[in-house]
Amino acid sequence: MSSLYGGRGVSLVRGEGAYVWDGNGRRYIDFFNGHGAALFGHGAPALVDALCRAAHGIWSSGAGCESPAREEAARLLAEEIGGGRVFFCNSGTEAIEAALKLAAALKGGRREIIACRRAFHGRSCGSLGLTFNPKYRAPFAALIPAVKHYAPEEIPAKISEETLAVFVEPVQGEGGVYPIPPEVGRAISEACRANGAFLVADEVQSGLGRCGAFFASQGAGLSPDVVCVAKGLAGGMAVGAAIWREELGDFPPHSHGSTYGGNELAMNVALAALKYIKEKNLCAHAAKMGELICSEISKRDIPGVAAVRGRGLLIGAETKGASQEIVRALQWRGLLSSAAGPRVVRFLPSFAVTEETAFAAVDIFEKTMKEMGGGAR
Repeated sequence: MSSLYGGRGVSLVRGEGAYVWDGNGRRYIDFFNGHGAALFGHGAPALVDALCRAAHGIWSSGAGCESPAREEAARLLAEEIGGGRVFFCNSGTEAIEAALKLAAALKGGRREIIACRRAFHGRSCGSLGLTFNPKYRAPFAALIPAVKHYAPEEIPAKISEETLAVFVEPVQGEGGVYPIPPEVGRAISEACRANGAFLVADEVQSGLGRCGAFFASQGAGLSPDVVCVAKGLAGGMAVGAAIWREELGDFPPHSHGSTYGGNELAMNVALAALKYIKEKNLCAHAAKMGELICSEISKRDIPGVAAVRGRGLLIGAETKGASQEIVRALQWRGLLSSAAGPRVVRFLPSFAVTEETAFAAVDIFEKTMKEMGGGAR
């Protein structure tokens, strides 16, 4: 296998709810969940049932054919922005690419694109231009669009009639788990409206209830024209979507597409997932569990933890020691997490998290940090 992704030194073979097991039978609390894609945890019955039923039907008929599951999933997503259009694809970076092309198609006379410092929007050529970290962009500079990056609070003053689109993560995940302050989000939204620029909310990680509301934009003061989602949209199956307001218009015929995007197999699972979020009030559950975890980390005064921040089930613990070292130590002790920059440990619990699991995870984090002397090696 390619070395692109590095190695965690663990082979996971089974999952149930908030837990996974390796090939040696060892159990882990999963606060990594495949970069957040396993939003519902592992083996969620509603999603498994939908997949089993769909497996006996048409797997893929092509986007030119009508699909009841696709149409219903699109309706449920669009109603969250007050009605609109939806393009289904296979990943978050594809959803961002769709948003870029839509903006160019509808406002072709403009060229300026703005994104946030610390932003991460993907690694394909278009989305890579939006991503801030030079380590991702530098080898491919000749292929990616020029994008201006500013601190979120600087962006409103930078938007003009030359601005094509502004891309914002309501909660910056890869960049260190930084929520956009609502007053900043409102200022960005107002400047986009005043200048006729597209505002695109990247909710690939923050959306679909993870942050305590269906879209995290609601708590960040953002009023987006386009919302991009993926990761948990089908509980870990490869599904992404760009959602935009009806009055903006549409792609010219045959100007964009995806062979696998919106296939029936994935759409049936995505539809079950969307219904499950609403039926089980999972947004409220995410808000409650996230508040519990953040509160517990804060009040324990864990050595080496400088701050804890986030929204819902997107949590970052800022550490004095190297985050990668801490992530490895946590895994060894039975808790899966990820690094969000050199000094932030990111926790992405699934909807399957319970109070018992949350307390157990914080216990492991506290014990690990104490044993590591606050994470300083």
